[in-house]
Amino acid sequence: MEEYRSCARRAAAVAAVLALSWSSVTASAADRRPRILLSDDDGIGAPGLLAAYAELARVGDVTVAAPAENQSGVCHGITYAEPIMMREIEPLVRVPGQSGKWYRIVARPATCVRLALASLLPEAPDLVVSGINHGDNAGLTIYASGTLGAAREAAFDGIPAIAASQVVDREMDYTPGAAFLGRFAAVVLHHGGLPRGTFVSVNFPAGAIKGVKVVPHAMSAGTNSYERRESPRHETYFWNVWTEPSDPGLDTDVGAIAHGYVAVTPLRVEVNDAAAMRELEGWHLK
Repeated sequence: MEEYRSCARRAAAVAAVLALSWSSVTASAADRRPRILLSDDDGIGAPGLLAAYAELARVGDVTVAAPAENQSGVCHGITYAEPIMMREIEPLVRVPGQSGKWYRIVARPATCVRLALASLLPEAPDLVVSGINHGDNAGLTIYASGTLGAAREAAFDGIPAIAASQVVDREMDYTPGAAFLGRFAAVVLHHGGLPRGTFVSVNFPAGAIKGVKVVPHAMSAGTNSYERRESPRHETYFWNVWTEPSDPGLDTDVGAIAHGYVAVTPLRVEVNDAAAMRELEGWHLK
């Protein structure tokens, strides 16, 4: 009986220690600042990224892993079959408290994020943010955007991700958009992230922000034309001329930003077409 009581006392002591340890871990997890990874496609020194960093640093501990140079329009391109040069640099934005590391990477945006997730970060971030891009990524330009590619890469792993872009104008004041981005990041983290496989495209209008619209992306890609030209060596080349998509309404991202609203557009990694699958099954392919 005494041996039983001794075992019981030891078990109770172990349980107490485990309970204390678990409460300490839980408190530590609750008290720590969120971990945020920041990238873009305009390059690590781009004004949009610097503005985003200043606001996100108020929300959590921000690590930057961004391309060394401009990578606009590379969509979800990746860098492979060549060395990926990386250099840690001094923070380009000074904020109160401890700063996260800044990695300058010679790679495309999606690869910058993948390298950070696989090799640079000690643990997965709570949120990945890409941007703020110089120029909106509304309509079908979401498929051409390196900014979206970086966010999508994080969503592949189920990590909440935001791609932020701003309409080009003469002033290019990123302050209002960056402030919204910081608030939105805090809300996403407060709600425990996003549904797995979801990432969000956020487009800011030029000038003052009237409000926020949660809308789908427009099904317009704008207009691409190609001017035929001749070089001084009498060689023929073409120059791309692109006109942005337009939408008079407020029910798409294109229309919302045209009317001065922030367009918030949730997107999914999963793009299978269930209806078409059922249709093709009826074709009895052999």
